[in-house]
Amino acid sequence: MLNPIMAFSATRRMRSFKTMLIVIVYVAALLILAIAFLSPFFNDVVYLSTMTRGPLCYLALLAGQFGLLILIAPAMTSASVAGERERQTLDLLLVTNTGSFRIVIGKVMESFAMLALLILCGLPVMSLCLLTGGVSLLHILIGELFLLAEAFACVSIGVFCSSVSRSTVFSGVISYLVILAIGVVTALPFLSGYPQRITDVVYDRAKYAALTAGEARAMISPLLYLNPGFGLMALIQGELHFFSSYAELKGWGRILCTWLMADRAGWIFIALACAAGMLVISAILLGLASLMIRKGTKTIKSN
Repeated sequence: MLNPIMAFSATRRMRSFKTMLIVIVYVAALLILAIAFLSPFFNDVVYLSTMTRGPLCYLALLAGQFGLLILIAPAMTSASVAGERERQTLDLLLVTNTGSFRIVIGKVMESFAMLALLILCGLPVMSLCLLTGGVSLLHILIGELFLLAEAFACVSIGVFCSSVSRSTVFSGVISYLVILAIGVVTALPFLSGYPQRITDVVYDRAKYAALTAGEARAMISPLLYLNPGFGLMALIQGELHFFSSYAELKGWGRILCTWLMADRAGWIFIALACAAGMLVISAILLGLASLMIRKGTKTIKSN
């Protein structure tokens, strides 16, 4: 049976002209970015150096949507539960047959459906990169799956923060801080020089040559698989090998070794593992949000 919270909110959202306007602005921004990168292909003569524009356009569109989703999701979900408290309508929801978990799922799916619509509407723009070469359909589909996982994670964080907040403003601020905290904490193994054992393998050519993909994946810290930024960087690294080249240029030995290990592990695996890690974080936060609402229910009954 369709979630009543999602059905009501989705119907109200899709009937609004504002939704159509948001989609138009979002796709137009992506299209302008794509044209800026692909404009040399419109000339009569295309040079060999121009062929790198296709992968660069794909990565720019991917990174741009990644940043936009982080900015949009908390703003969309800050009023999901906190707004009900401010309007004093949460009590009415809690005394109905709709359980706390269904309320949370309804709020999450309402906002996620909107973000998923934006991502899918941006797919034709990203597909323009296929015309230039250098980008395969697999790259684009994995990028889309990664963005969908990121959108769901950001929405889950926003709903969780909204469930523990009393005001929409405080909920929005906390959402951005939680996203920042997750990004920093899960990146600590990468920033703290943890890969000493990785350098021992990479600097030994015989060991590195014999290293299997499974062994390389096991040597990467599990915390990094919970970092969405690491997944995005893996997608960029798999396409352009930018980070390993830049680390080698700057002489950052341990960071270079980490990316060489990531290359051996496989960028597709890392991107999908980070997407799975974001979904795990989402499930935990949604469970906690449900408990917070249930706690509020008990408080109401006791009063």
